[in-house]
Amino acid sequence: MATDFKSIGRNDQGALIAGAVALVLSFFSAYVTVSINGKGLPGVSGSSGISAWNSFGTLGMLLVIIATAVVAVKVFAGDQLPAGVPWNLVAAAAAGLGTLLLILRAFTYDGGGSFGGVSVDVGPGWSGWALFVATIALTVFAALSFRDSGEKIPEFNKNGDATPPPAPPAA
Repeated sequence: MATDFKSIGRNDQGALIAGAVALVLSFFSAYVTVSINGKGLPGVSGSSGISAWNSFGTLGMLLVIIATAVVAVKVFAGDQLPAGVPWNLVAAAAAGLGTLLLILRAFTYDGGGSFGGVSVDVGPGWSGWALFVATIALTVFAALSFRDSGEKIPEFNKNGDATPPPAPPAA
């Protein structure tokens, strides 16, 4: 079944584009950068970086991919998804948790400081900042899609029925 991209809702379009951009940005090795500067020490300087695919950043990226995949399946093959599941909520929750994990990983990377005449700076690089923007955009578009869909947050009834729990014993 062919789908015209213009016929897709604005929030779903935004979520799909943001998810694709986030996936591409995750592979650049400037997600977290480490710069070493040896003040006045010849030959003691340099920089390096890592991609988002390490430590719990991997879990964050997998959640971002899951959120994007849920939006894509909902848009292109929505009749194949089980009914009764708030798929927009699933996408928003996965995107939000994935974004949180990616941001936490970038700011909790070990290292940094100075010793002697050498300083070490560790923090998000250009692709890290761009990845934050893309995943936040994905989360916002997924949340707006959830709001516009009219889906309700599921209520979990511990008793399994509508009767109130028994009163506690008198003291």
